[in-house]
Amino acid sequence: MPKVLRADAFLLLLLLALAGCKPPRMGHIRPVSVESIAPGYITFNNGETVRMPFAGRQNTTFIFLVRHAEKGFGADPSLTFQGVKRAKLLAKIFYGLPLDAVFATDYKRTRETAQPVASEKGLEVDQYAPDRLTTFSIRLRRKYEGKNVLVVGHSDTTPELVNRLVTNGVLGRIDERDYSNFYVVAISEEGEKEVMQLKYGEVWVE
Repeated sequence: MPKVLRADAFLLLLLLALAGCKPPRMGHIRPVSVESIAPGYITFNNGETVRMPFAGRQNTTFIFLVRHAEKGFGADPSLTFQGVKRAKLLAKIFYGLPLDAVFATDYKRTRETAQPVASEKGLEVDQYAPDRLTTFSIRLRRKYEGKNVLVVGHSDTTPELVNRLVTNGVLGRIDERDYSNFYVVAISEEGEKEVMQLKYGEVWVE
């Protein structure tokens, strides 16, 4: 009997001690997203740095693709305050990487997303037709071989252009609520292709 009482007393003290202990506070976990890009390297907001595909090889083509930033309402809306912020972030990401061309479709939201990057690089925003992606993908591969290009598109055209560039891609449409997708298509001089599917800025999580 006394043994049982001692065991119960020990258990009670243990429960009281545990009740007085507060669990460790969990910090907010930031989704890993692109912080900056330099020749051959991508740095993320967690401090990690990775090499880009075929980095160091001559005449490697790098095509960076993003959907336009957050938009307003209407037939041809401009960017929202949050969208303008994301567009400026995009220019900051590309600050350390030379670009040879910046493309956008003929809509306010895509042009406004591309413009800060183009202005930073002293480039014009060139237009492309979103309904002629095969022709555009061929143009990118041929005319900009060995160069760095940024292409701003839409939730449907951006992943589809990635598919056309690699010829056997399987990327699906971007969720309408997600503006954070960041794709890197690398094409070596020998024709090898790799795709990096990344995030940048504030990342939408369902």
